[in-house]
Amino acid sequence: MNDVREQLHFIDQKYESFKQQQFIFIKALERSREHARDKTEPVSTVTQVQKYMNHHCSNATDRRISSLFLEIMADLEGALKLLKSLVSNQNTGSGEGLDTCRKLLDPYSNISQLRAKYPHNEINRLSCDEARNFYGGIVSVIPLALDILNSYSKGATQSLATTPPRETSLQQTEAVNEGTSTDLDRSTRSNSRRNKTGAGGWHAGKPAWKPPGNRKK
Repeated sequence: MNDVREQLHFIDQKYESFKQQQFIFIKALERSREHARDKTEPVSTVTQVQKYMNHHCSNATDRRISSLFLEIMADLEGALKLLKSLVSNQNTGSGEGLDTCRKLLDPYSNISQLRAKYPHNEINRLSCDEARNFYGGIVSVIPLALDILNSYSKGATQSLATTPPRETSLQQTEAVNEGTSTDLDRSTRSNSRRNKTGAGGWHAGKPAWKPPGNRKK
């Protein structure tokens, strides 16, 4: 597990450098979309970024920042595979969070609807039009994947994948289901949450209310 944590720490550091260059990344995508005549379409898959870098980058700076993005995505996939192998060796299930992360990192998954929320500020660095229509998903995929993997690695000391990572991370990544043939069943998760509260909902276990009566002296 120390290997996973070291790898994730290395990815975190690399991503911090990338995040400081988000404006350069967006400008590179903007120019590539223009050359590819994709100006009306959002950047919705990692494969799209790969295509832009290979065929539509107009300068070395655009290629470098696109390459850094793809490198971080490949690093995350490597960390996920290592973590899943450790989980498998412990004879435990991989957990819903790791399955969600696998879909996030799939280069063909439509991630255009992803939105990283607080404490992440990647969306806030975009203009309203960019965030709403074109780049909100592509700048959200790395921080959301890191959230899931870091949650599992930190909790694995006591028990590998016996509990899912923070619920907020899973809620934020549910959008990856849109536009893809995913097997995550939202209704199942909803039923699971209701089952935790018992038949009486969140107030189950509380004694039933009784009307006041005369006390016996």
